[in-house]
Amino acid sequence: MRQNDSWYQSTANPAPAHPTLHGTERADVCVVGGGFTGISAALELAEAGRRVIVLEAERIGWGCSGRNGGQINPGPACDHSVLVSQLGTEDARKVWELTVAGVELLRCRVARHRIECNLKSGILLVANKPRHVDELHAWQASLQALGYDRLTFHDRTSLTGLVAADYHAGVMDEGGGDLHPLNYVLGLGDAAARAGARVFEQSAVLDWQEDAAGVVVRTATGQVRAGHLLLAGNAYVGGLLPWHARRFMPIGSYIGATRPLGALAEQLIPSRAAVCDMKHLLDYYRLSHDNRLLFGGRASSYDARPERIEPAMRKRMATVFPQLAGERFDFLWGGKVAMTLNKAPQFGRLGQRVLFAQGYSGQGVALSGLAGQLMAQAVIGRSEGFDLFARMRHAPVPPGAPLHTAIRALALLWYRLRDIR
Repeated sequence: MRQNDSWYQSTANPAPAHPTLHGTERADVCVVGGGFTGISAALELAEAGRRVIVLEAERIGWGCSGRNGGQINPGPACDHSVLVSQLGTEDARKVWELTVAGVELLRCRVARHRIECNLKSGILLVANKPRHVDELHAWQASLQALGYDRLTFHDRTSLTGLVAADYHAGVMDEGGGDLHPLNYVLGLGDAAARAGARVFEQSAVLDWQEDAAGVVVRTATGQVRAGHLLLAGNAYVGGLLPWHARRFMPIGSYIGATRPLGALAEQLIPSRAAVCDMKHLLDYYRLSHDNRLLFGGRASSYDARPERIEPAMRKRMATVFPQLAGERFDFLWGGKVAMTLNKAPQFGRLGQRVLFAQGYSGQGVALSGLAGQLMAQAVIGRSEGFDLFARMRHAPVPPGAPLHTAIRALALLWYRLRDIR
């Protein structure tokens, strides 16, 4: 699906086109992927004085970084208990604290580099079913035990002052928020270029090889020889990461943007907070700065065309907001989200010179920027944070596109059945 079908692309800030790689270039670090992860790493490395080259197959922000829901959450997508079971109580707390720092990193970069991306605070987690209310209380208590004090519980009555939809309760997280993701990554790209990083677009990487002198990264029209390679393609990394190391599967996710709703927008979400529900196949939505409702969800095991998923998306939107039963979408787009089985991100190394980070499982707006920073720090020689995440174990994903599609379809069916009960 083309990115220029998205509302984000239609409202993107002006950004320069970068050249295609031709010939041989040298760098201290070559970064593959021009999204949140890759550009964050490039910015961190360039500011530390390293020679950095970024290779992007399309344009900066073309992948999930420029298409996602724009919702900012502290923490990984997995429950904290997953971290504790694998890392122990103390190191699980360190991971949590790093993810909170990742949100602050995002806010600081927006302010420092004056990135115009409509950043605002507040994200609301809402309970679809009565049993979710107890889960909300437990979630809030677990984060408060970690010292996180940005959460406020709202019962069914008070919740209606925040969002005019039929939920049983909700928790407002003032530490989260939302932004225009494409404008954010374009702003990061501009900051990285000003810091000295060199970006090449329309430069898809065909393969890479490590030798005694470093890493050689090859495109159709050139190559980069570098001391280190960072693979930051996430769901779009393809065959650059060996199948036995790629512990995620790409899942399709879609977003529709209504017409500008005017005064109705404030009636739907008086708080103007981003909203996410608690279903396994969740709905998430927020208001844009021009009062459109951006409504996301509709996980898919295959790449669907907009006209195929529009009826289902409109039905889900009308279930949440019956007032919008007759509304259509001015824009409807999608992309791939890298999901791990335990919903924890996957960090790792291939040999001594190649690092990768991926699998944010739908919660990557802040987490991916942190991942890029931690990869950069590992290259520089401060690998504690990266190595902590890299200790997380992930179940292997069998090779083969047909098998992937079948497994994804079965997993999504299982989640739909769990949402029914």
